[in-house]
Formats: sequence, C-alpha cells, structure tokens
Amino acid sequence: MGGGRFRRAVRTFAAHTFAVALALGAALLAPAGPALAAGLQVTPTQLTLARDRPADALWLNNTGPAALRAQVRVFRWLQQDGQERLEPDPGLAVSPPMLELAPGARQLVRVIRLGAPPAQEAAYRLIVDELPPAEAAQAPGLQFVLRYSVPVFLAPAAAAAIAPRLRAQLQFEDDRPFLAVDNRGDRHAQLADLSFVDAQGRRHAIAAGLLGYAHAGQRMRWALQAPAALLRGPGTLEARINGEPDAQALALDPPAR
Repeated sequence: MGGGRFRRAVRTFAAHTFAVALALGAALLAPAGPALAAGLQVTPTQLTLARDRPADALWLNNTGPAALRAQVRVFRWLQQDGQERLEPDPGLAVSPPMLELAPGARQLVRVIRLGAPPAQEAAYRLIVDELPPAEAAQAPGLQFVLRYSVPVFLAPAAAAAIAPRLRAQLQFEDDRPFLAVDNRGDRHAQLADLSFVDAQGRRHAIAAGLLGYAHAGQRMRWALQAPAALLRGPGTLEARINGEPDAQALALDPPAR
C-alpha cells in the first residue's frame, strides 16, 4: 500500500476506534460474525518509570501466521470526581508509534519521559491497536481487532514514594451500592479481588479480579454488583492492593445512605 493510502487508512481506523470506549486493561472488540484471527501480544502489562530512569521498553509480539500492523498512542490518564478520562499530553512519547510485524517477529517500543520527573506521580495509558489489513474491507464479517491499554506511571521527583493511604466509603443510591476510595498517598493503588467479610466471618466475593485504580491524591468510585442489604450490615471490606498476594482490610468511613 502506498504511503498516502496507508496514512488515510490509519486515520480512518483511528477515528472509528477512538469512538469506542477505551477499555482499562486488555480489550477485545468482539465481532458479530466470522472474524480474521489476530496475533498481537503486548508485554509487560504495566510500566513504572523511576525518577532516575526516563525510559523503558514495551514489547509487541506477533504470534499469528500473518503479518500485522499496529499503532501505539499515548494519553494522560486523569481521574476527577470519581470519573476517568484520557487526554493527549506531551509528557510521554513512544518510538516507533507505527510498526509492522512479520509472523513470529518481536518489536521493542521505547517509552520515554520528556522533561523532569513530576512533583506527584503521574499516570498515562498506552493504547495499542492492531490495524486491520488492507484486504479486511473485502473480507466477509468483521475484523477481529485487539486493543491493549497499558498503564504507565511516572515516579515523582521525591527520593522515595510512600505507600498509598486509602480511605473507603460505601455509598447507596436507590439500593445500588458504590465504593468510593480516597487515595491520600503519593502512589497509585490498584485494587483487586474485593470481598466483604460479614460479622460472622463469612467472606462474600464482590468483585473478582481487577476492580480499578485510585491515583495518588484522587478519589475514585465504582458501582458494586452485590446486594445492598449485605453491604449495609456490619462487616469489613478487603482487597488486594498493588498485586500483593494477601488481601488487606480497607479503612472504612461511615456509609453514605
């Protein structure tokens, strides 16, 4: 494909995929009919750039039988009023942003902090999209497209970062339970495997796997798929923080009812 046609295809695809909600974590855009197999793999699943290490590596692998094309985009990952959004930001760059991988090939993508370390830990997302092949427009069905969303954290300029300091609160709206978490520390908190331990010591799984992130100095809020009656009763909430093997109790403020 000529350079002009390739650029137009990229712009068309980017405009389409950006309209899709940017998933947190690896995401699949599921097809409604027959699909072409995709083989893009991305490692690692999270990066942290230390204050004295302004660059790191992301690896893209093609495990499929056909060549593929991919693009890598950088967004600042912001949290405000319990909501998340992604915005373009010049503080982080990737090289190369566009690449082609032969079957079985592996490509290093450099992730580079531009400028000095931030005063407070900063969060970004790398959105890695597999681009559909040129023949996809003529193929029956939809292209099976892989999208990865990789968290990147820039460590602050301070010599050492303390652990996240979390305060949690259960909130209820028309018997719909929510969990609000304030992170008063200077490091992000990744919450996973949330459970409720009732007064009799019985453990009730609330959210298996990743619940979400609370950035340093921010407050996040998640809807919980659990009976409000259970969470209104006496008990404690526990979660695994930042990949630790053991769950820890969350410090709970009185619930907002």
